[in-house]
Parts: sequence; C-alpha cells; structure tokens
Amino acid sequence: MYQEERIEEILNMLEQQQRIRVEDVCEAFDVSRDTARRDLVKLSERGEIVRVHGGAMLPKRPERLHYKERLAQANEEKQRIGKLAASFIKNQDSVIFDTSTTVQSLIRYMEVESVTAVTNSVYAAELLSDTSADIHLLGGQLNKEQRFLYGPSVLEKLEDFRTDKAFVGTLGISEEGLSSYHEEDGYVKKKMIQRADEVIVVADHSKMERYGFYTFSSLEEVDVVVTDKEPSSRMKDVFEQYAVTWITAD
Repeated sequence: MYQEERIEEILNMLEQQQRIRVEDVCEAFDVSRDTARRDLVKLSERGEIVRVHGGAMLPKRPERLHYKERLAQANEEKQRIGKLAASFIKNQDSVIFDTSTTVQSLIRYMEVESVTAVTNSVYAAELLSDTSADIHLLGGQLNKEQRFLYGPSVLEKLEDFRTDKAFVGTLGISEEGLSSYHEEDGYVKKKMIQRADEVIVVADHSKMERYGFYTFSSLEEVDVVVTDKEPSSRMKDVFEQYAVTWITAD
C-alpha cells in the first residue's frame, strides 16, 4: 500500500476512533513504527491531525455560532480590521462582499462616493442600503440561521460579474488555504474569488492555522490578508511562499 493510501485510511480510523496509537497504525497496515511515525508526521504537517504522546488525534473544530452571536463576538477586532480593509475600496470600484461578519464591519467604514456592490448576504445588503452603493443582491436559497443566499442560481449569477475586488471572510487560514463551515457557502466564496481581480481576506488572529469543514480556496488565489495581530513565524513563511501580503490593524 502506498503512503497516500495509508494516510487516507488513517484519517478514516481517526474519524471513527477520535484517537489512535502508533501501534494501531502498525497493526492495521503491517508497517514498522518508523513508517507509522512518518505517516503521522506527514498528516501533522498538513494540519489534518494533532500529534500526541504515542499517537495522534483529530484537531478540535470550533463550534458554529448563530449569526447574531458571531456579530457580537470579537467586536473590537472586527471593527479595527474593517476600518483598515475599507481603505482598500476606491471610488468607482466594483466590489464583492461575502457573508462574513468581519466583512460586514468594513461596510460601516466605507468613505467612497460611488461603489458597485455584489453580495449574497442579507445583512450586508441592509448595511449597503444606507450608503450610496449600487447593490446587486444575489438571489437563491436562504440559509435562515446564517442569513446568506446560496445555490445554483447564485453561482450562475456570479458568472455575469467581474469585479475589482472581493472581500472574503473565513473560518480558518492555513497552508491548505481558506476554509468554511458550510460547503454551500464555500462554493459561493470560491466563485466570488474567481470573479474578482483582487482578493482581500479579512480575519482576526483566531482564524490563523485553523481548519474548517470545507476548503474553498488555496492561498494562491489570495492577494492580501487583513488581520488584527502579527501572524506566527510559521504563517509568515506560508504567506511568503504564496506571495500573500499580510497587514495588521494595530
């Protein structure tokens, strides 16, 4: 069995057992302890497991909060990030705003006289309606809890637009890319990124080196990350590898 095949089976074991020992890998695949350790090291480097003494476990995934709870969470950080991110928007820009509550924060700080806005967020559309923006709300199926629109009609309509910028939030940023809680939201974010000339990710420090259910973009597609604290040396190396500019809203 090739290493990649073993790795997939190891992940399947972890999904069922939550935690495994090096000996479990040896017994399951009839390999040496050194081979088992190399497999676990590779999975750890990819961020898919957490190595513990004598074995490994799956990383903890953060609980998905209701939209109103997310609006109230880390409010100060979101406002600082939003204020800095808003400075990227220039007069006459066309801009995509995704469903992230951090993205919503930047709308309050826009100071341009004219902007064309595209969004699938009900809340973003409400905020934009108090500005001079020309708003295009993407229609589709409504996620009532998180207040975003998704589905084939949203993806099809996005194909009609080509924008100067896209502001995207994320559950986690890692060497694997950007991730989300919802696969359907991730599909939309992926299409938004494809339809923008410049992609700006807004995320506070808690999102760094975290992983979500669905990876919707590699860092190759990202131009700028706006955050509130300096990233770790590891994430700095990752950003440099993918030519991503990071800026802190200190």
